[in-house]
Amino acid sequence: MRITTLSKNYFFYCVLILTLFGQNGFVYSQCPTITNVSQSFCDTQSPTIASLQATDNGGGIKWYATASSNTQLTNSTVLVNGEDYFADDNTGNCGVRQSVTVTIYSAPTGANFQGVCVTSLSQATPSNPQFVINGNNLQWYTSPTGGTAISSSTILNDNTIYYISQTNPDTGCQTSRLSVFVNVGLVPPPTGSIVQEFCNIPGSPPTVADLVASGNNNWYLTSAFGIPLDDSTPLVNGQFYYATTVDPPCESSDRLEVLVNIYEPNDAGNNGSRSICVNEIATTIPFNLFDLLGGSPDGAGVWSGPITTTNGSQGTLDVTTMTLAGSPYVFTYTASSALCAPDTSTVTITILPLPTAILSVNPTTSCSGSSVTFTFTGTPNATVTYNINGGANQTIVLNAGGTATVTGTYTSNTTITIVSVASAGTPSCVNPQTSSVTLTIQPLPTASVAVSPTTLCAGDSATFTFTGTPNATVTYNINGGANQTIVLNAGGTATVTGTYTSNTTITIVSVASAGTPSCVNPQTSSVTLTIQPLPTASVAVSPTTLCAG
Repeated sequence: MRITTLSKNYFFYCVLILTLFGQNGFVYSQCPTITNVSQSFCDTQSPTIASLQATDNGGGIKWYATASSNTQLTNSTVLVNGEDYFADDNTGNCGVRQSVTVTIYSAPTGANFQGVCVTSLSQATPSNPQFVINGNNLQWYTSPTGGTAISSSTILNDNTIYYISQTNPDTGCQTSRLSVFVNVGLVPPPTGSIVQEFCNIPGSPPTVADLVASGNNNWYLTSAFGIPLDDSTPLVNGQFYYATTVDPPCESSDRLEVLVNIYEPNDAGNNGSRSICVNEIATTIPFNLFDLLGGSPDGAGVWSGPITTTNGSQGTLDVTTMTLAGSPYVFTYTASSALCAPDTSTVTITILPLPTAILSVNPTTSCSGSSVTFTFTGTPNATVTYNINGGANQTIVLNAGGTATVTGTYTSNTTITIVSVASAGTPSCVNPQTSSVTLTIQPLPTASVAVSPTTLCAGDSATFTFTGTPNATVTYNINGGANQTIVLNAGGTATVTGTYTSNTTITIVSVASAGTPSCVNPQTSSVTLTIQPLPTASVAVSPTTLCAG
């Protein structure tokens, strides 16, 4: 029973399949066919469904997004790169739909800023492999649209925007364009002197910035690799330095080798001087000016000055023609070389005058025992050697104003004689000068007083006699009263005569000499006149009355 049922079912399905097969053959004969299952376009074509290619076999063509979609895509639907699209006829009953895979070529890819580093501008072309642009059969333009593509050998301009398309390899259409800002770095190997020399100026030594090569440069201590040296790096004598040409971000691969020689600056030493006393010119032997320079002067300099020297850089000088009027004489020493600036120093030869001094005393005549000042006047700071009345030599130093004094009290005539004068400093010039001045001393006047007789009777006449220095004025008083004066005559005497009734003392207070100066001797002496009183007597009678006889 079961076997019979199965047999009936099998027969039914076979008839059904044969019927459907016959119907499908009719349907499929109307479906579109697709010859090119991979179709490509350029983005500049703005491809849509209408751009797809299929053969209409009489049933029309409709496109779908999937093999089973019931939603037809319109002809204006924009194609998407990499998508598959499915074709059917107008009935949508083709069964298994044929598909098309779409490729849409757009602008090539790459960085929008690209540079090439070249040693010659002829290398700066679109074909330079340093450009990294992905695309097929790239075409370069100078405008974003339109125009004519430039050749692959065209030399590109620095800092310029170029526009690049790629070509659809299937259809030959060109895509939109990639804009690329092109930087051309021209970095030929630098050129320059392979030996560069500098002067080591104190406080401003040569640095990497002083090296010279063509173009903009980086400098290194090695012929390859390494870190660029800072411009402020001091240069080292005998060191090799290596330069590249730089046009950021480009740098030349080859480097220029430069040997550095550094020379010390010229040194003429420090200024020097020598002084010569005018009285020693004739006996001064020739000497070398070079020996008078300070510091460490170079030994190959030349001398110039008011008098020709000999012996080259030693500058041997003969001073015998020099004069006091021509002093000072300035000689210049110049040290020079090809690289460093000349340096100069000077030696000054000064002819010194002999120092002088004069002596004066004021007053020239003075009283014995008075204070008197001798004044020395002459060359400032000079040392004066002198003696007094021919005694031992003594010295005194004049001050900055050129004066010095000796003050003392003198009782006899005094003569000070200048023996010599020596200037301060080195050398000390000595002038064996001889001059003198004499102080005349006036002796103090004297006087004495006497009285004759020394004793007498009251009312008698007595004479006081002054004796002393002729013409002197004697000041005296009587019994301590007011001072009085009397002038001694040329013989040195004067008298005072009078009558005296009591003891009288005359005291000499002082004595002043005549003339100029008037010397006053505060002398004290006295004499006393003794007065005897007159005798007296009286008489008496007793009785006072009596008879005759």
